[in-house]
Amino acid sequence: MSRSTTIVDASGKPFQNRSPYESATQSFRAASWHSPSLGPNASLSNSLHTLRNRTRAAYRNSNLMRGAINKNTANEVGTGFTLRSLCKDEAFREQANELWKLSIDEMDPGGVLNFPGIQAQLSRNRRLSGEVFIRHRRRKTSSGLQVPMQIDVLEADCIPLEKTEDLKNGHKIINGVEFRGPHRVAYWVHSQHPEDGHCYQDDLVRIPARDIIHHYLPIRPGQVRGEPEAATALLKDHTFKEYDDTELVRKKERSIYTGFLSRESEDDEDYGLPGGHDDESSVDEAVRVQLGRLLRGRLNEKLQLFDGDNTGQGYGDFMGWQARQLSAGLSIPYPLLSGDWNGLNDRLVRAMLNEYRRELEMYQDHLMIFQVCRQVWQWWMDTAVLTSKLTAPNYATDKAYYQALDVCPDAWQHLHPVQDVEARQKAVSSSLSNIDSEASELGYDVDENMRRNARAAKKFMEICKKEGVEPALVTGLFSASTSGGTSE
Repeated sequence: MSRSTTIVDASGKPFQNRSPYESATQSFRAASWHSPSLGPNASLSNSLHTLRNRTRAAYRNSNLMRGAINKNTANEVGTGFTLRSLCKDEAFREQANELWKLSIDEMDPGGVLNFPGIQAQLSRNRRLSGEVFIRHRRRKTSSGLQVPMQIDVLEADCIPLEKTEDLKNGHKIINGVEFRGPHRVAYWVHSQHPEDGHCYQDDLVRIPARDIIHHYLPIRPGQVRGEPEAATALLKDHTFKEYDDTELVRKKERSIYTGFLSRESEDDEDYGLPGGHDDESSVDEAVRVQLGRLLRGRLNEKLQLFDGDNTGQGYGDFMGWQARQLSAGLSIPYPLLSGDWNGLNDRLVRAMLNEYRRELEMYQDHLMIFQVCRQVWQWWMDTAVLTSKLTAPNYATDKAYYQALDVCPDAWQHLHPVQDVEARQKAVSSSLSNIDSEASELGYDVDENMRRNARAAKKFMEICKKEGVEPALVTGLFSASTSGGTSE
C-alpha cells in the first residue's frame, strides 16, 4: 500500500503549491516576468547611469519626451516661486522682503539666471536625471552682492555613484553620500563635471551636508539617489519614435514612384531588327530616381499608376493609444502631450487639469518648497544677519521666529475667469476661506495689493480734484470703487 508524502512549510502546515494571488503565479504566463528582489539602492546603482544617459538622449531627440519634460517643468514652476517673510516683527519683515527682492537676481555665480530661473533649471534636471544638487557658496563681504552668498547647481554626475565604502570612523558612504547612522553628514563631489574634461576618482571634495541640497523624489524609504522621471517610458518612447520614423521614411521613399511602364505584347522592333533597338541596354531604366519619375519596363509598355499610400483605418487609433501610454508614463495629460483636444469640452478639460495640477502641487510642496526654497531662505537669512544686512536680536536662539516663511507658487491661470473669481469671492464671504489665503494662492501679497490700490485711488482722487471733476462722474477703472463719493 503506497503512502503519500506531505510537504509542510516553516510552521508545520501543509505547503500551498498554488499562490492565492494570481499575480504571484509561477505558471507559463509569468515565465518571462523578471522581478528580482532588490533594495532601493541596489536597484538603482547598476542602472542609473544608463537611465540618465538615455533620458538625456531622448530629451535631445524625441519630440514627445522633450515636450513632456518642458511642459511639466513650466507647469510646476511657471515664472517662479515667490518667497516672503512671515516674521511677526513688521519692521524686520518688510526689511527682509525688500532685501530678498534684490538678492534673487544675484544667486547665480555666472549671472545667467535669477532665482526663479534656477528653480526651473532644478525642476527640469530633476526630471531628466532623477536628481540635482545645490551647493551653498559663501562670498566675501567686498563682493558687491546685496547678501554675500550664492548657489551652485550641480548635475547628478558630479556626485559619483561608484563611491561606496565603510570609513574607519564608523561612517558609511553610499553612492557618494556619507552617512552617520541614518543622518547625512557629507557629500563627495567632483571638482568639475566628470564628462566635461579630465576628472579622476581622487579629485573628490568632501562637502558638509549643511552646504548641499539634494533635490530629488525618494520613491522608496532609504533611497539615496533619484530615479529619472521617464524611467518607465524610455523604452516605449524609443521604440515608438523609431517606428514612426521608419513609417515616415517608407512613405517618403514610396512617394517618389509615380507608376510603372510595361508592355503587354512584343513586336520585331523590340528584338533589334531594322528600325528597332540595337540591344536591350538602350532602353532607359530609372536607376536614379527623382520625384514624379516613371519606371520604364520593356516591350509594349503600359502605364500603371501607383495608388496612394493608405496606412490603414486603425493607424490613427494605434498611434493615439501609444501616445496615451507615453503620457501616463510621463505624468502628463494626453491632450497636453499630443495637442489632440478632439472630443473634449470645458468640463472634461477642467477635471483633467485639476487632476494634473494636484500632482504638480505635491511636487511643489514636497520637493521645490521644502527641499529648495526653505533651505535657500535659511542660508540667505543666516548670511544677511551675520553680515549685518538685517538686524535680528537673539537670532541665534530664536531662528524660527525670524525665518518664518511663506512660499507662493506661480498662480494657475483661470479656466473660466468670471466663475473662478466669483467662487473665490463667495468662499471668502462665507468664511470658507480668507483674503490672505486666496491672494497667496494666486501668488500675490494682499498687503502689497491693498497698498497699491490705495495709492492708485488716492492719485485718482487728486487728479479729479486738480481737474475739477467729480470722481462719481468718471467712468472706467475707478468708477465702481468711487461711485457715490465726493472729491475733497
